[in-house]
Amino acid sequence: MVITMYEYLKKEFNNSSDLKYKSNADVKVVYLESLCSSDKINEYILKNIALNQKYIYLRDVVSGPSIVFLTERKQISFYLLNGYALVYNDKEMLVCEVKAELYRAVSPPDSEPSVNGPKDSFNENIVMNLGLIKRRIKSEKLINEDFFIGRESKTKLSLLYIKGIAKKKPVEFIQKKLEALDIDGLVDIEALHTLIGDQKDTLPTILKTERPDKVSSALLEGKIVLIADNSPYALIMPAFFVDFINPQGDLYVKPININFLKVLRFSCLFITILLPALYISIINYNQEAIPLNLLLSFQSARNGVPFPSAFEAIFMIFVCSILRESDIRFPSSYGSSISILGALILGEAAVNANIASPIMIIVIGLTFISALVFTNGDLINGLRYYRLALLISACFLGLYGMICCLFIIVLQIASMESFEEPYLYPLTPFDKTYLFKTVLRKSKDMKRSKLLSNNEYKVKR
Repeated sequence: MVITMYEYLKKEFNNSSDLKYKSNADVKVVYLESLCSSDKINEYILKNIALNQKYIYLRDVVSGPSIVFLTERKQISFYLLNGYALVYNDKEMLVCEVKAELYRAVSPPDSEPSVNGPKDSFNENIVMNLGLIKRRIKSEKLINEDFFIGRESKTKLSLLYIKGIAKKKPVEFIQKKLEALDIDGLVDIEALHTLIGDQKDTLPTILKTERPDKVSSALLEGKIVLIADNSPYALIMPAFFVDFINPQGDLYVKPININFLKVLRFSCLFITILLPALYISIINYNQEAIPLNLLLSFQSARNGVPFPSAFEAIFMIFVCSILRESDIRFPSSYGSSISILGALILGEAAVNANIASPIMIIVIGLTFISALVFTNGDLINGLRYYRLALLISACFLGLYGMICCLFIIVLQIASMESFEEPYLYPLTPFDKTYLFKTVLRKSKDMKRSKLLSNNEYKVKR
């Protein structure tokens, strides 16, 4: 018994309801309705068949942006699942791209708002995302290697780097990581954080972004980028600690202005990590570290609070963490309003009920506001573990315990690596060039980092 092509495909797709079949004379068309545009099928295929009954080859009656001739049945499923329609007769078969437009248009970035610089961002279409990058880097040396990740999902993934700028060793390292992946499916590119990154690291070692200008700058520095179909984000590797502190908008501001903001940003980093532990240390153990009048003010603010200051701090951090999580999960239309209202009501109620002192509300509030200076959620989540460790150390040993814990934290961060590169670069190992490009800005042109690239030509932005 001879199995027809349509019967074969029905069996291959387990009688899927969106597998459609159309026939005109001796030409047959099979496609997946959920992935294909009916208008394109009519325009590229069916209309041409009706107008060209006396054709010789299928290519004479099929048009479209992409046409591929097939020789084996096992090739068909791949193309059908990628928005192609199968066109065949008794002699030959081909597939024609009739993909439906299931993607949103290019829009301004949401998670990384831009005051200065471009206003476009990635969407879920990998081809469009690649185009946004190539609009900025018009070079034949820009390499994009395709991978298909997942036994079932077969998600298309592109590895991007600039040949001659990026070093071969990290490129080969990431290629091996991707080739070694053995999973059922990759739904979103963010899952690669845990699949190819070091899961033991507290802080993120892969930089996630939705901005094409940020990706382009990283490629010009010698870094490697991953983009995936159905994901509006790109991953930049290797990523160092300073990369999470400096947003892309810094490049579009005068150095004299942005350096002040960098100092402010690093101050916020220390505030969000150290402030609760420092307050607990001073109140409980090291009263001599502050002026007497200020100490008396702190103590008078705590009159009537029955709980130890350590419990007070941990409780308020817990409450603020709940408010932040609810702000993230709630719809944007009223999530912020609820968080602000909740913070005001709970803060005022906690003070009136003598559960927390006014100074503790100020300390914890300033701690969480300082964390919001950084847009990377993975960084904020990582810093809270250090904040808690410092707070617990200060509860038992005061400033001495806090300093010892801080020393251990610095050693732990210094031992981290991002794809075999030191995480605290350019501080360790010290690199003056990259330091003045990231931590401090200078107005003159600067060379690329020796760690990231063998090509030391000057980079001008």
